[in-house]
Amino acid sequence: MEIRQLRYFLRIAELGSFSKASLALHIAQPALSQQMAQLEDELGHALLHRRHNGVQMTEQGEAFYAHAQRVLKQIDDLPNVVKRCKDSLRGTVSLGLPQSTAVQYAMPLVAELQQRHPGVSVEIYDEISGNLLRHLNSGQLDIAVVVNDQDVSLVNAVPLMDEELFLTSCAREDHGPRLRVQDLATLPLTLPGVHHGVRALVDAAIRAHGVIPPMPSIVANSMSVMRRAVESGVACSVMPWGAVCEEIDAGTLRVTPLEPRLTRRVYVCTARDAQLSLAGHAVHDLLIELTRQRVASGEWLGVTLI
Repeated sequence: MEIRQLRYFLRIAELGSFSKASLALHIAQPALSQQMAQLEDELGHALLHRRHNGVQMTEQGEAFYAHAQRVLKQIDDLPNVVKRCKDSLRGTVSLGLPQSTAVQYAMPLVAELQQRHPGVSVEIYDEISGNLLRHLNSGQLDIAVVVNDQDVSLVNAVPLMDEELFLTSCAREDHGPRLRVQDLATLPLTLPGVHHGVRALVDAAIRAHGVIPPMPSIVANSMSVMRRAVESGVACSVMPWGAVCEEIDAGTLRVTPLEPRLTRRVYVCTARDAQLSLAGHAVHDLLIELTRQRVASGEWLGVTLI
């Protein structure tokens, strides 16, 4: 088995096509097919299903994909291991962030990373927590910030903070100094789907007061769609302060505390069976450091550090 075969396989799997991978890798398609045939013959299993419209990974291919990604990341990190010098850190770290507050983490991190470790870059994804955990365990992500997910026990999870959720409405609406959680059932709401952590929290909180949670007026797994719906006055929502702080400052949205308080726990996670590169450790530690600094300084409201 050769390192180049691992790289070839990853590119084919990611692009879903031998022809596209051939162009991206600058290698003739017959030669690429031959390399994959040799790899599969050595492993004794088919890694790819060949179809008329491309390729799809087999079950064995998906397992091989996750480990191959980690192996190659460790190989790419070998210069850092040899140098062991923070000033010479090099590499790309894939980071998954929750849709609702991705910007809160991403922008300060990118700016500080350029100052401290200019050789390190981050590839940022924003997703719902369930998807982030799947991508983490598949090897697509090195680090993920996950909120209130029962499956964090399956990964290495560092509790970071508890984040308060507020009723979010357009600036024209005044719901008083606080709103009872059960009264959410009387409002037109825009919320994500049932598999999203916030939706589960809201439904459980309403149900705990003996009220059946109604179907949201608008179900949207998109923060931009939900923000737009709230700004237009079509619906209210339940969001953390960090998701709408810019709109609050601009005077287009307002947040109202809930009674009792509704919070979600935030974790910084890595896969149990993966070894972070030196660049990965630098991003992991800097993410936690900057978040705690911003909360302590009052730049990030509605959260309690753990």
